[in-house]
Amino acid sequence: MNDHPLSAPSLNVAHELLVRDQLVQQLSEELYQLMVQHPELFVRFYQARKAEAANAEALQRLQQQIQDIEAHIATYQEQILAYQQQAQERESEVTALKQQVIELGDRNQMLERVIQDMPEVYRQKFSERLKQVQLKVEHLQKENDHLRSELRHMQALLAAQSRQQQHGLPSLQPTRVSLIPSFGNA
Repeated sequence: MNDHPLSAPSLNVAHELLVRDQLVQQLSEELYQLMVQHPELFVRFYQARKAEAANAEALQRLQQQIQDIEAHIATYQEQILAYQQQAQERESEVTALKQQVIELGDRNQMLERVIQDMPEVYRQKFSERLKQVQLKVEHLQKENDHLRSELRHMQALLAAQSRQQQHGLPSLQPTRVSLIPSFGNA
């Protein structure tokens, strides 16, 4: 030991170290005795420590797998949200298209009714026009009949005049008849 006297705190620390060393020595001896007397306990202890290390490694691998799975889940959730949004958009499009189909179906039915009614409309218009044409034809026939009767009258006068001239009779002055027909409003 040193020639210097140790202080009280240093003596306390030295004493505590000495006690600790003695306890460690005692525990080591007891542990050795136990190992000699019950070697199966140490085998179990060693196997438990080995299993604990393996379990720690397995736990670490499992934690890594969990992190990987969580990352996959997050990716899948994003994809699911994107698909749901696409599905909603398509559903909106389908709804709009169904509405268009209904509108076009209604329009188609209306056009079919118009097409079915068209022959009747054309028949009515044709009938109206035909009536006008028939009225004109009747008017022209009447005028034609009138002109023919005037022509016959003129032919009769000319024939009579020609007979008188052949027989030497004085000629009759025919009344002046208009040769230009009057069509009225036609």
